[in-house]
Amino acid sequence: MSGDNLSHEIRHRFDELLEMLRRGSVEMGSLVLENTRRLADALLENDLGVAEAVIAADAEVDRKYVELERLAFETMARQQPVAGDLRFLVTITRLLYEIERSGDLVVNAAKGLVFQHGYVLSPEISGLLGRIAARVSELWAKGIEVLDEMDGEAAHWMDRLDDEVDDLVGEFYTLIGSGSETIGFDVAIELSRVGRYLERIADHAVNIAEHVTFIVTGAFPAESHPPHPRPEAG
Repeated sequence: MSGDNLSHEIRHRFDELLEMLRRGSVEMGSLVLENTRRLADALLENDLGVAEAVIAADAEVDRKYVELERLAFETMARQQPVAGDLRFLVTITRLLYEIERSGDLVVNAAKGLVFQHGYVLSPEISGLLGRIAARVSELWAKGIEVLDEMDGEAAHWMDRLDDEVDDLVGEFYTLIGSGSETIGFDVAIELSRVGRYLERIADHAVNIAEHVTFIVTGAFPAESHPPHPRPEAG
């Protein structure tokens, strides 16, 4: 094999490894999305069986995290990448952490439901919790879509969607506080944690989009150009 052909073959194999990492990250994020939606069902239907399924499902997320992180570090060590390739590999390890941590937050919320043997919630609290869970799932789905498409522009408007989640969670805290005597202090504390977990999952979704921007442009959103307008909510 000539030198040119060998170089081409090495580059082709390297590109395959990078694509394997990107695709694996999307698959891992999709598992977290499925679990986030399960969590919403468990919370709104007060279903401990579904909550237990959420907890069990995280094992696959953890397995993929270990597998993909190892592949990323092995690729860096063996291929000695530079410039954009190195930026991708370093950033993908951070992306994997964002995804794995979000999976843990979903599990924490499910464990709280199991620990309390379910919640008895007013229609007002349940309705607001449902809105938060749906918005967070939507934002997380967009984050994974951004990663799948390597969309370097999305972080600007995703940050604004995250502000909506923050506002809803703020309303949730207020509602819980005003109804703590009815629902019980322990349940109120656990629900406040659920709100925080969901809020953090949304933050991680925005972080994913920001990391993608860095991969694509070499700069984080604040450094690149002014924010784009937020799309109409779907």
